[in-house]
Amino acid sequence: MNGKIRNSVPNIWKQLQPGYIIAFAFCFMLFVYEPILMYSTNKNDFWFDFGIMILPTLLIFLIFLGGGVIAVTVCYLFLRLCFVKERAEMIYQCVLAALFVVFLATYIQGNFLAASLPGLTGDEIVWDQYLKEDLLTIVIWIILEIAAIGAVARFRAERVARWGSRISVAVMLMLLVGLTVQVISNDALKSKEAVIATNSHSNDISTNKNFLIFVVDAVNAEDFQQLLLQNEAYREVFRDFTFYTDTVSVYPFTRDSMPLILTGQVNQNEEAFETYSSEAYNNSELFARLTEENYDIGLYMDSLTWYGEKPYTVINDIRNRTASPYENIDLYIYFRQELKYVLFKYLPYAYKQYSQIEGLDFKRALEQYDYDDVTVYDNILSHPELTQTNRNLFQFIHIEGAHLPFEIDENLNPIEKGTYRQKIEASIKIMDAYLTRLKNNGAYDNSIIIILADHGYYDVDHSSHGDEVFARYHPILLIKGFGEEHELIESDIPVSHLDLMDAYMDLLDGKKGSEVFAHIRRDENRKRKVIWYEYLKEDHMIEYELEGSPDDWSNFKPTGNVFDR
Repeated sequence: MNGKIRNSVPNIWKQLQPGYIIAFAFCFMLFVYEPILMYSTNKNDFWFDFGIMILPTLLIFLIFLGGGVIAVTVCYLFLRLCFVKERAEMIYQCVLAALFVVFLATYIQGNFLAASLPGLTGDEIVWDQYLKEDLLTIVIWIILEIAAIGAVARFRAERVARWGSRISVAVMLMLLVGLTVQVISNDALKSKEAVIATNSHSNDISTNKNFLIFVVDAVNAEDFQQLLLQNEAYREVFRDFTFYTDTVSVYPFTRDSMPLILTGQVNQNEEAFETYSSEAYNNSELFARLTEENYDIGLYMDSLTWYGEKPYTVINDIRNRTASPYENIDLYIYFRQELKYVLFKYLPYAYKQYSQIEGLDFKRALEQYDYDDVTVYDNILSHPELTQTNRNLFQFIHIEGAHLPFEIDENLNPIEKGTYRQKIEASIKIMDAYLTRLKNNGAYDNSIIIILADHGYYDVDHSSHGDEVFARYHPILLIKGFGEEHELIESDIPVSHLDLMDAYMDLLDGKKGSEVFAHIRRDENRKRKVIWYEYLKEDHMIEYELEGSPDDWSNFKPTGNVFDR
């Protein structure tokens, strides 16, 4: 009897081994290779570095590997209980052959059919547009299944399963080599110190001086002006402000607009964006002036790209910062975001929608500032009384504003299919609540307040290319200096985001909102520079000069300067 047991153990191990190998390769591809590849090729898009991500990555790998080993073992033992040995092992080997087919098809799906994947912009993905990819996926699966059935009929299931495990090892080693190259070439192992914006001190206000910049994403000046004309109550919200109706942004998208607004430094693709952004923040004339005048600085931004390529000059003045090493990571949220991405990339196209992905929210795994309109609005309402301090205070607050997706109405109630107009009206409601809270706390008159958009908007899909981008250069800009009291003023002075730094200095010197651009003549044909690029193709930029109104695309003239990386 003991001899039979000893003889059966090696046989059981021999039967289980191919299944374990395929499961190991499968889990390695999905939960080690893909997350590390994602980080290595996009490392500056995440708040974490390799040292922080590797432990959660290995943990999720071990969890799924354990589940795979248990599933293979249970499958084998269950079949042995239900059938005689020879038949049970034959069925089991067929199951392993099927598992190998799924592994191989998934490998092809995630590594060779991923070029057509939509960008993760936060917009709703229309999966019905991917019929060609659906058909190609079906064809590949059918071919692999027919090949597997033919191989089983010709060589028996046991041999197919054994060769399947060997091919799985070969695929895994190939992935490992490619991953190693990516990690080394992208310097992914290098630790990075990033400034992370938290909610800390967001409800503070100074009894002395406040300088408040409120960035409402993607609000177009022309649409905003139409709403003011149609609704007198909206004009009253912005009483005491000067609305510069002919303002031009330098960039059409948020990434480059944010550091330029805060620093005045222009990105011309001379270096990697994170290097440009970090150096711009480190050398900001505004931050230097604020530090000199004893302002506490709070930066409440959705994506503050500021890494420690060199020592910070003002890092200790950022009151709501969090720097690595990071603590208290919510592993559940981290795992959930990783799984969403893995499923998004490796599921067949017909099933990718079930990954429930529209964007990656790894930032939610760490306590960070959330620029979501409803979140910001609820915070304002839930903190009617501000915490007072006698130190000067600077706050830069970026909210979702009128940015896609349009999933709230003008009262910030969730809806399925909203409009751009409703999103602007919701933004006005948030701004009204923000300004009202300042007034109720006696902090309105002693505050410089700038309300602006980082860029404008036009109703085109992100995948659109060409002149449509020009519609995104007309953002709102409203300014109120210390102690202003008057009806809303509308000014058609031709202003650029490049003029903001001088305006900041004038406001700090005590000028009114209507005075900061007085040196710019209305009647001169002012040429304003803008930099054009397509979304997700930021490494190719073209410089234009705007001669006239930004609403006429023919007024944008190329200068001949091209900035490539």
